[in-house]
Amino acid sequence: MPKTNWLKGLKSNIHAPGTGFALIVLALTQVPVAIKTSAEIYCMEKAGMQTGSFVAAVKECNG
Repeated sequence: MPKTNWLKGLKSNIHAPGTGFALIVLALTQVPVAIKTSAEIYCMEKAGMQTGSFVAAVKECNG
């Protein structure tokens, strides 16, 4: 039984025409999520220092 290396078919070409487009799409979809998450973490940190309770900070920052 000959062994075939199936990883040979998975070679990626970083110079392919669609690579730049794919990276732009990833950036446009992930950056807003990262900004929102960073703002929530900052809010929870500040509210947690004021109230002394993590549960109260989460409730205050999430509405």
